[in-house]
Amino acid sequence: MSKVYEALLRHPELLTGTTTVLGAEADLPGAWASAVKEKHVSLQTWNLQTAEAWKAAGCSEQQIHFGLPEPAALKDRNIILLWPKAKDFARALVQMLSQVTSQCYIVAANDTGGKSVNTAIKAQSDSCIKTDSARHCTLWQVTLTSSDEAVNWLKLARSVRFEERDFMTLPGVFGHGKLDAGTAQLLEHVPAPGHGRILDLGCGSGIIGLTMKGRNPSLKATLSDVDAFALRSAQLNSVRMGLEADILPSDGLKDIEGRFDIIYSNPPFHQGKQTDYDFARRLFSDARKHLTRDGQLWIVANRHLAYEEWAKEAFRQAEIMVQANGFKVICVSEPT
Repeated sequence: MSKVYEALLRHPELLTGTTTVLGAEADLPGAWASAVKEKHVSLQTWNLQTAEAWKAAGCSEQQIHFGLPEPAALKDRNIILLWPKAKDFARALVQMLSQVTSQCYIVAANDTGGKSVNTAIKAQSDSCIKTDSARHCTLWQVTLTSSDEAVNWLKLARSVRFEERDFMTLPGVFGHGKLDAGTAQLLEHVPAPGHGRILDLGCGSGIIGLTMKGRNPSLKATLSDVDAFALRSAQLNSVRMGLEADILPSDGLKDIEGRFDIIYSNPPFHQGKQTDYDFARRLFSDARKHLTRDGQLWIVANRHLAYEEWAKEAFRQAEIMVQANGFKVICVSEPT
């Protein structure tokens, strides 16, 4: 269960009908789920899994907003920010909050910088008082420095150039401003298919799916991710490059319809400092229902991960096609 929620449960006075939690954390303790439902606490999150977890806990559609943060909806609210791992992204969120409120609370796991939040936002706060330290987390009460400078997510974007295209990534998105080495291996060694329908699963900025679409414009491309900042990045890149694609939120293949000739993925396997293989295992299990008869699943993984062995639980073929620089590219086919 999430330690940040357990830490907040020590302060029930913070949970009221005027409280909005801003952040991404899908692992809800039962007591937290009961509290936010009873007190009508609202949520703004860029993470689809978090939104779905709150919904599963019984929260209403009115309590939950999935997408990029909406500053106007945060005015006159008691805001609790769940500190994200990416420090630049966290500071940008604090900058946004300074436009709509003079005070907020920040809770952070210590392994994501919880003990040093006061230092991280020193230039953005008039005071940052530690109010609790428990469950390997730290809770801060923050008085924000008033600022007239509104956050412009586009100005905080970074780009990476690949095959004469500049892929833009918004803050907090995987590969923010750089090409992941594993993704580079896949794109270097895997050509675009000659025809058909492709899916870039966990698309980030859309670099795999849009590169394949650019190589062969006749392809029908779908890009999906759980992260609203990733989806917006992919949408912007699709429009800027004139590469048409269907871009939609989905937790793995859960909200994906139809079958594809090729599915590409660079599966995540970390949750904070913990190793989590759930996405990859679900991918192998679920992909059978979303591939055409001769379809293929192409994935890239760190060399030490036994993905090809796990894939053989659901497919007859799982072959390492490339292995270099600590990564391997695997082609999976022939579902059982």
